[in-house]
Amino acid sequence: MKNTDAELYRALVEEYSDTVTRLALIHTGNFADAEDCYQNVFFKLFKELGRREIPNPKAWILKVTLNECRNVLRYRLGKSFVSLSEITAVTEDKHEHEMLDLVFRLPPKYRDALYLYYYEELTIEEISRATKTKVNTVKSQLKRGREKLREFLEDN
Repeated sequence: MKNTDAELYRALVEEYSDTVTRLALIHTGNFADAEDCYQNVFFKLFKELGRREIPNPKAWILKVTLNECRNVLRYRLGKSFVSLSEITAVTEDKHEHEMLDLVFRLPPKYRDALYLYYYEELTIEEISRATKTKVNTVKSQLKRGREKLREFLEDN
């Protein structure tokens, strides 16, 4: 790895560290699995930067994070849920904390689509590529996820 690659790696870790942690925490449901995903994502980033230039690092990192989360969940037998105190470690904003809690209650397909769209500001096409789903499927997931969030908010 060249010196410029090492500098780019450090900059990317600094820029996307919180993003990867939040996405992994929301997707896996516990901090230990999120840490495993985090380490795997940035290890893969380190290796990838030594091989080639990544045209869109944010999209690449998010795609790898989702894949790592899926790998962790495949090997885990039981599902556990993240406590609000663990999410608080990632965000201190009360409103954001409440919204993350609501987003976390959604089924994974809606949760991922909404998180990537609103929190990571990916386009529908970028989400489609990152999650390996069709564009229309992502649109449906966003629509249904918003409807479920609306139901949660109306119930409260």
